Amino acid sequence: MKNNKFISFLIPSLIVMILILGIILFPSESIEAAKNGFSIWVNTLIPSLLPFIIAANLIVKLKFVDLIGVLVNPITKKLFNVSGKSSLVFAISTVSGYPVGAKLASELRQNNEISTYEAQRLVSFCSTSGPLFIIGAVAIGMFDNPSLGYLILICHYLAALTVGILFKNYGKEHISIKHASLKSEISKILDYRSHENKGFFVLFGDSVFSGVNTILMVGGFVIVFSVVFKILSVFSFIDFVSGIIYLPLSVFGFSKELCSALISGLFEITIGCNQVSSLTNIPEIIRASLCSFIIAFSGLSILAQCCSFLALTDINTNIYIISKFLHGVFAFVFTFAFYPLINKLPLIQNLSSMSIDLYNSAIFYKYINNSHIILPLLIFIYILFAIKLLKRVNNN
Repeated sequence: MKNNKFISFLIPSLIVMILILGIILFPSESIEAAKNGFSIWVNTLIPSLLPFIIAANLIVKLKFVDLIGVLVNPITKKLFNVSGKSSLVFAISTVSGYPVGAKLASELRQNNEISTYEAQRLVSFCSTSGPLFIIGAVAIGMFDNPSLGYLILICHYLAALTVGILFKNYGKEHISIKHASLKSEISKILDYRSHENKGFFVLFGDSVFSGVNTILMVGGFVIVFSVVFKILSVFSFIDFVSGIIYLPLSVFGFSKELCSALISGLFEITIGCNQVSSLTNIPEIIRASLCSFIIAFSGLSILAQCCSFLALTDINTNIYIISKFLHGVFAFVFTFAFYPLINKLPLIQNLSSMSIDLYNSAIFYKYINNSHIILPLLIFIYILFAIKLLKRVNNN
């Protein structure tokens, strides 16, 4: 037992020391990486995230979440076994992106407005990326294909809702629907808000203060992980891990470059999506599906940001990471399945001779050319699976 404690203490310290050594040995690369991370934070994250974070904080403090929760509680209870407050958390997360959903869920738990199990179910599907990044940065900026952005966006949210349904029975706790009148429930919320005796500008100031602290924390994570990724690349760690996963994935036609890009995405989604999209010798259906997985999984940088909020509560961060991995898997599958809807042209003619050898006789070619049969079948199977799962959970 003592050895395990010593190892758990020693390993993080060694990792930090190695990274510090890398910064000392490669100062110019580290400074450049930090500048890139700072640029992403200042030019992209602050203007896109800060207004949403402040608005989200203010909505929670004004008890508007509670008001919406009363109205949609029967629906969210039936689908996800969570209270109605989750609907607004999900809506805010879909608009603003990471890490707002995790932050709001952790705040609801910190205020004891939801139970531990409900918070775990809530965070499993209410931590999502936003449309600005998916459509603007990835689809238009990297793929030069706006329609692809809407496909990834829909699949991203559909995958999140699927994970929410899968976690419906987590904790064996069932949220009961209160049968009090709508008028009385709204009256309670309004009375609580008036007894709180805090004016709008006081709550607005608190929201701004909290939002600025949050965006500062996000910026710190982005800069640190930019440097960490650069140091690991210089030490050839990324290439080493890519070589390991290349062995099993090569069976499916994955190249070493694609594996390296995937590993990059597991650290930071912007870097990973950019590298995946730049591999033009790989079919777009594969690149789009991998980017969809990377965005849904969110990468270690964003996972660390979200876990820093969740760690303030009793929400299990390990289970949260598992739910994000499932989110990524479903997003990959949905993007791959629905891709023929936006691109009917055969992908094989755009490939190099090497790519033809890898993909022409495999699943990809058959799927693209028979999507009009396979796609409805996949949708039908998915609906049957969802109905069966809901029935089984309701019977329990």
